[in-house]
Amino acid sequence: MQDLAQLYNFRPLKALDLYYLHDRLRMTKLTPAASREIYLALAKYIHSYDEICQLLTVTPESHAGLFYVALGLFHKDKEVRVNVVDLLDRISEHEAGRHWWKALSGFEKLAYARIKREIEAEMRSKKENQYRIDNVQMSFGDRTS
Repeated sequence: MQDLAQLYNFRPLKALDLYYLHDRLRMTKLTPAASREIYLALAKYIHSYDEICQLLTVTPESHAGLFYVALGLFHKDKEVRVNVVDLLDRISEHEAGRHWWKALSGFEKLAYARIKREIEAEMRSKKENQYRIDNVQMSFGDRTS
């Protein structure tokens, strides 16, 4: 019992049971809604160095590594795909996470790059639209003066 209490004191993520969530992704056939909740929870709560370390202990390279996390790149919900890209970005910038990132398959990295390009294109499009709106408003403002 004392070992469990010690583990709990050093776990940076106390709100999530990462072992349980990863095992659900790995071992059970989930509905899109159930897998969505898991992927969004992982992306929401895993940010700091210690939290990423805790996730990496749950996903050892000898047991498929980040494969089951990266499957979120193929989820039908765009919000899930975008959040998984953000999570993988944080993992790839992590000192130890780089090794897990390198172990991802080319197929997963290709999906990651495609989604990343889509996100960047969408951001550019929004900026261009906002620029056009601002210019139109400025030109109407000049006419009313």
